[in-house]
Amino acid sequence: MKRPLLALNVFFAALAALLVTGPLLGDQTPAGMPLRETVGARWRSPLTPVPAVTLYVSPKGSDTGTGTKTKPFATLERCREEIRTLKGQGLLPKGGVIVVIHGGDYAVTRTFSLSGEDSGTESAPIRYAAAPGEKPVFKGGKSLGGWRRLSDADVWPLLPAESRGKVWITDLKAAVIDEVLPLKLGGAGSGNGFVTHPAHELFFNGRAMRLARGPNEGVLHIKEVAVQDGTKGYDRRGSMTGSFFYDGDLPKKWVNEPDLLLYGYWFWDWSDSYERVESIDPDRRLITLAKPWHTYGYSVGAAFYAVNALSELDAPGEWFLDRARKIILFYPPSDPKKAVIELSLTSAPLLEMKGVSHVRFEGITWDMGAADAIRIDGGDHCLLAGCTVKRFAGNGISLNGGHDHGLLSCDISSMGRGGVVMAAGDRRTLEPGGDFMENCDISDLSRIDHTYTPAVIVSGAGNRIAHNRLHDIPSSAMRVEGNDMAVEYNEVYNVVTESDDQGGADMWGNPTYLGNRYRFNYWHDIGNASGKDLAPKCGRNGIRLDDAISGTLIYGNVFERCSAGGFGAVQIHGGTANTVENNLFIDCAAGVSFSPWETKRWRDYVGKRLEEEKNAIDRGLYAQRYPAFAGLLENPNANRVSRNATLRGGEFLLRSPATTNTSNNAATLDADFTMKSAPPVLTLPGLDPIPLGEIGLFADAWRKSEK
Repeated sequence: MKRPLLALNVFFAALAALLVTGPLLGDQTPAGMPLRETVGARWRSPLTPVPAVTLYVSPKGSDTGTGTKTKPFATLERCREEIRTLKGQGLLPKGGVIVVIHGGDYAVTRTFSLSGEDSGTESAPIRYAAAPGEKPVFKGGKSLGGWRRLSDADVWPLLPAESRGKVWITDLKAAVIDEVLPLKLGGAGSGNGFVTHPAHELFFNGRAMRLARGPNEGVLHIKEVAVQDGTKGYDRRGSMTGSFFYDGDLPKKWVNEPDLLLYGYWFWDWSDSYERVESIDPDRRLITLAKPWHTYGYSVGAAFYAVNALSELDAPGEWFLDRARKIILFYPPSDPKKAVIELSLTSAPLLEMKGVSHVRFEGITWDMGAADAIRIDGGDHCLLAGCTVKRFAGNGISLNGGHDHGLLSCDISSMGRGGVVMAAGDRRTLEPGGDFMENCDISDLSRIDHTYTPAVIVSGAGNRIAHNRLHDIPSSAMRVEGNDMAVEYNEVYNVVTESDDQGGADMWGNPTYLGNRYRFNYWHDIGNASGKDLAPKCGRNGIRLDDAISGTLIYGNVFERCSAGGFGAVQIHGGTANTVENNLFIDCAAGVSFSPWETKRWRDYVGKRLEEEKNAIDRGLYAQRYPAFAGLLENPNANRVSRNATLRGGEFLLRSPATTNTSNNAATLDADFTMKSAPPVLTLPGLDPIPLGEIGLFADAWRKSEK
């Protein structure tokens, strides 16, 4: 792992007197599921046959070549055509085809698309693989040159006077960039839709720069809404109309901005969006936004700031794109003549597969696109192994439909939105999707859309998220929507750093999402656990079961500094038949917190959801599979919390209703604790072993170390 996990020898004896051995996993353990996995239970690739045909591609190759080692092709498209020709002459020979991709940069201006006709078979797979020891990089952007310092002869009246000697300029037309994307962004509550909106980004020595914003730090707040329509939410008063008053004089500078957006959490602190400005009246201090408006409306006190404001181009790392003139103005962090400055361009995925089976991509990097990186729709048994995805404005990898696709030992970082979107399996029949994400390192996400763009969104039934390291994300690390998902052996930290009412793993709203399990994960430093920043209004935590989530198993996890605001490390909002067992809580303000529902609210909500889900689930099958399903309507707040241990924590059970079944939980212990060493298996009296040595990344053919 990146760091040692735990050393708990100092209080073994104290725990012995407090813990009593209880049942192992109760009736929530799926039939045939072992208590814990061993190294041998990790995903194993089928033996790769010796390829019958080898093609080569190189940045120095030519598509008029023969595709041999001495005369390689220049593009993957040419390799694809050669494979299609081969298949047209008959079935693929046993062993299939390997495309050996030599190292270097490959400029991508259009999507590399594969369809069903490009499939392999189990005995004859098709592999696109990096040449041994080499690093092929497919880039959807371009380096920019021609930078010069802005002179007094340049007329930019909106630019702050103090920035003139520090801002540089370049003309995109000189870089042969003729088409510029419009500035249209979204967000979780955007009227534009919560999807990827292609956007250019500027990178300086590999690091994303920010569109000029104001204020540079902190936010402005809505003083009052202009249209009083009775919109309310808890203690918030607002309006569905996008017109509001503000305090101060800063927005006066924005009146003549040609392409101005405002970014904010406009009503709830978990629903963000970018809003286009229609007009600003500085005398009345009134801002009117263009439609479509934020879907939740606008509340008094809501936080916002300006984006893409030339009048705010006043800090190192900020930039502004004049789309009409195709000119970039940039306040560089250091001398641009000594830096690599790049602009993302390609507004479609760099790789797309539809209905494809038994195709692999191995050891390849996809870098710098203006939209999503990779999309796989339908098909089966496709694998990305040892691949890297970085610097995209959208999501990293989307697996939509199909089954038995996998991501193994991949790295995803520096994304405008999320890491992986995985949808597989049939919720009605409970046929598992069999998709997996294993041994992946995903970080630095949500640069553009800050909320609900986690490291992984998994939906459907029967998929697995295991042995990953997920970190440095302003919102959740995982969003789980479906049944029979296995979330195991992951390390999750430094997430939920901005949005509120979120968990490192987040589930919401559907009581028929049953059979999910979180086992042997290490959750630490979630949200405002350090207490250095303002406490969240609602809460942030490790695992959040929100609005009636039921039948979830949380077993053998370690939670350290995972409780902020009104949440424990585990938060149950409504919900029933959830089991929290055999976990260790360290330095958490609360262990398990509850927001119980009264019976009428529960029955009304669950009854409505069951009616809405009548075509999505098979009630008879669910009653057979899930013991809790038959009595779902009648048993609100009937959760079980047992055989957990805490160290230096606050109140272990927060707002626990009388219907909670609690037993054999250790009292909070006051003992020394360090992280300098960790036993591979944590063995505490009264608890089943927690396999710390198996949590997180592991070394394999693609990841040479777990660091």
